[in-house]
Amino acid sequence: MTIKVDERNIYLHDVALSEALASWHAALDAAGLLDTLPGETIALDQALGRVTAEPVWARISSPHYHAAAMDGYAVRAEETRGATETSPRLLKIGSRAHPVDTGDPLPPDTNAVIKIEDTHIVTQDGVEHIEILASTPPWRYVRPMGEDMVATELVLPANHRIRPQDIGAIAGCGHTQVTVYRRPRVAIIPTGTELVKPGESLKPGAIIEYNSLVLGALAEEAGAVVTRLPIEIDVRAAIKATVEQALATHDLVVVNAGSSAGSEDFTASIVAELGTLCVHGIAMRPGHPVILGVANGKAIAGIPG
Repeated sequence: MTIKVDERNIYLHDVALSEALASWHAALDAAGLLDTLPGETIALDQALGRVTAEPVWARISSPHYHAAAMDGYAVRAEETRGATETSPRLLKIGSRAHPVDTGDPLPPDTNAVIKIEDTHIVTQDGVEHIEILASTPPWRYVRPMGEDMVATELVLPANHRIRPQDIGAIAGCGHTQVTVYRRPRVAIIPTGTELVKPGESLKPGAIIEYNSLVLGALAEEAGAVVTRLPIEIDVRAAIKATVEQALATHDLVVVNAGSSAGSEDFTASIVAELGTLCVHGIAMRPGHPVILGVANGKAIAGIPG
């Protein structure tokens, strides 16, 4: 639905919230404004809370080598077969038993780790050995290559909101950057001759302008990049110029105040002049004189002050 208005004769049309949203969404869809935002590649330390624009595939396995999972000695499990307390096996340190710490790569030709607390050193003919009192199965206390993820494995799907643990997974599989959707850019324009910035001295009739702080915080919480523009006094030409400038560089422009039918309420006529006024008045309280539309090919909303 398109609503026609002139500069001053503005008529509010009460519609149900669901109808208002459907009308606005249809206009946004027709203008191509519901399409997915383009992707951008960012560093991982900036990725928290962003949404992946494409799948993330592992470039390398994690771990990318067979790693000791305990401090102790790396051995060939086959050489411990048959070891008992009454018939222990002795393995020469440095050739058949290799000291390793947790995380160390396994030496070649070894496939198991014996915990250091399960061994003790025996000197035989002046050479140190470890004494093994029980056999060890292959790959015991070893993190095999690819235990967490294997190269080419899917790490994150597209359209996934990145969590702290996801950042570790992306880095751990060989990436330093990730491609995410660009965050929507939202401009908030507070209007009203009576408005003053927080902290300024108050005269009778002055009102502290804090709505833009609240609206900006809500938009940022939803993932947007917010620009809070300076207060515009109730001069139609000035408000229109600021709206046009904001529309040129933002995905959504929110005009705060000026959305009703007062003598200095210009938002509806400006939206109608610049594009399509889809909604002016929703059957709800508070928030009745809401404005929704499309202007200069961008989404625009008017929020009562």
